[in-house]
Amino acid sequence: MTRRSLLWTATLVLLGLSLAGNFFLLGYAAHGLRQGSAAGGLITEIAGAYSPEVRKEFRSIRRANRPRTLAALRELRMARANLAAAQQVSPFDEAAVKDAMAAVRTATTNLQATMQDYLLTALKNVKAKPAAGS
Repeated sequence: MTRRSLLWTATLVLLGLSLAGNFFLLGYAAHGLRQGSAAGGLITEIAGAYSPEVRKEFRSIRRANRPRTLAALRELRMARANLAAAQQVSPFDEAAVKDAMAAVRTATTNLQATMQDYLLTALKNVKAKPAAGS
């Protein structure tokens, strides 16, 4: 191979790696956005039936407890990923799938309890505030 052909081949390889990396990062970012919107829909559904004051307080409490919320979401994502992996094992291991399903239920319950704790705190905080004009 000539020096020029080696340089051309190296350039093409680097271009291919760069494109692959960009596609991976775009896919990863899109996945993260989709997960975030799903969590936002859950939160809207939870707080949607309450007064604007309670919703505002709920958002404030969520922001203050962001690490706890993200940890609960991460736990649920990991449990779901483990369930997906368990069901693909060959030969099929029913006990492992049942254990993975139980972990998903536990993580879901944990996330729900976390959101309900925030909501209860928001309700108590709003009720404890003196009414406007009093």
